[in-house]
Amino acid sequence: MKLFSKDEKPKKKKLSKAKKEKIRLREKEEKLKEKEERKNRPKRFDLKPFFGGVAVGIANIIPGVSGGTMLVIFDLFEKLTNAVSDIFKKGTTTRKQSIFFILKVLIGALIGIVAFAKILGFTLEHIEAETIFWFMGLILFSVPLVIKKELSGEKFNIIFFLIGMLLIGVLEYFNLHGGLINSNDTDSFLGYSILTGLGVIGGVTMIFPGISGSMLMLVLGKYEMIRSLISSITSLDIKVFIKLSIFGIGVLLGIVLSSKLLSSLLKKHKGKTISLILGFIIASALILPLNLETKIVFTTAKICGLIVSFILGGIVIYYLNKLENKDQDWSLFF
Repeated sequence: MKLFSKDEKPKKKKLSKAKKEKIRLREKEEKLKEKEERKNRPKRFDLKPFFGGVAVGIANIIPGVSGGTMLVIFDLFEKLTNAVSDIFKKGTTTRKQSIFFILKVLIGALIGIVAFAKILGFTLEHIEAETIFWFMGLILFSVPLVIKKELSGEKFNIIFFLIGMLLIGVLEYFNLHGGLINSNDTDSFLGYSILTGLGVIGGVTMIFPGISGSMLMLVLGKYEMIRSLISSITSLDIKVFIKLSIFGIGVLLGIVLSSKLLSSLLKKHKGKTISLILGFIIASALILPLNLETKIVFTTAKICGLIVSFILGGIVIYYLNKLENKDQDWSLFF
């Protein structure tokens, strides 16, 4: 039985303008979501995570400079937190890529610590103020770029920004007035528990921008103890290896927990989270001169040297941004 004659055609149901607009907006949203996922998806041959990791390693050597801030500067912060969270997701198809991405950052960080420890030791000994002002320039000149990239379409929250600045100020106050934990025992159950806790704190500060792990260790009165343990690794003492392993487990735990937390916060409350992080970053940069071991004697030559160092930090940021704008993604293969 024919439902329609030869001349008749089934009438198409006309959609209202409102429904058409709704479909168009949904398609646009899906395309934007897909584009964002492609952007944040780790690339197999991308070297940018490695160089970002090197910067994180270098930053962790200097008290007051945050490794997490380097992740923000290199536009790796959200990608790393997503990659860590991705590993523990059920049914994910990008677990291998995420693991490879994290390994590149970690290997870069390790190389940054080992390869640049002596160079930074030399510069901090001979031109300490200039080195610190270079890092200040690097951090502060990156702030407008962070706002442009991360707060695009999000509302800046002044309250969370001020909370971030206040927290850094409180940490610096305790840093200047001695440590909070007096016990240096590392051979008892309590000592191992403290080491694990310090490792967790170290791992969290590696991810959280603006919060320096080395400064927090100074605040807690444990900077020299941890530095001494790390420098003793070449002694091949089994006790030192056990203590560093316990500390390392804490660091990994801290990285995982903070990554999952930040990944969740960035998805649900991105504007507030980025505002808080900006407070951390700006405050930590402004208080860097307070961590100088030697007092600055202000001469004309010294002031000129500090200004040049500060501007050089900004120039590095300018060229890093220029590379990104030219779509040079630091890849081995294009």
